[in-house]
Amino acid sequence: MVILKGEQWLEDAVAPDGYLDINQGCEYTFHSVQEAIHKLALEYTHDRLIAKLTLGFWTYQFASKEFSAAGSRLLEIFPKRPFGTKQKQIFQKLIKINDTRNRIAHHEPICFEKNIISTARVEKRYRLILELLEWLGCDPLQILYGIDKVKETIDMIERV
Repeated sequence: MVILKGEQWLEDAVAPDGYLDINQGCEYTFHSVQEAIHKLALEYTHDRLIAKLTLGFWTYQFASKEFSAAGSRLLEIFPKRPFGTKQKQIFQKLIKINDTRNRIAHHEPICFEKNIISTARVEKRYRLILELLEWLGCDPLQILYGIDKVKETIDMIERV
């Protein structure tokens, strides 16, 4: 996005006549960016703004209105995605990942299917995360080295 829209692309998006300012249906995104800028106040940098926004915010950058408002170019952040992958497919994958993230953040169970212990859904979400990291052109094993305990935890749950 820096290449496409400039160094301060997200701040520019909420400026008068910025792409989030002028596009109908992007009001929530517009206000989320403005609120984050306001909260950062004197600590503001564009990098801090990027980091301040939630996974839900970034997920919705692949929703149809936001994706279109940004110029339909955000797919380019996934250079290793399979040919023909559409914005909607990435949006659906991110929704699933964000749902699991929210369940964890709100201390809701993630390893149950109708009161039976099951790690199937968590394993699918974990594979989605690894897949999207690969599509970003990253090595998931390198990025998650030393912090990834998902498989170990799943194995422990399944042994019980």
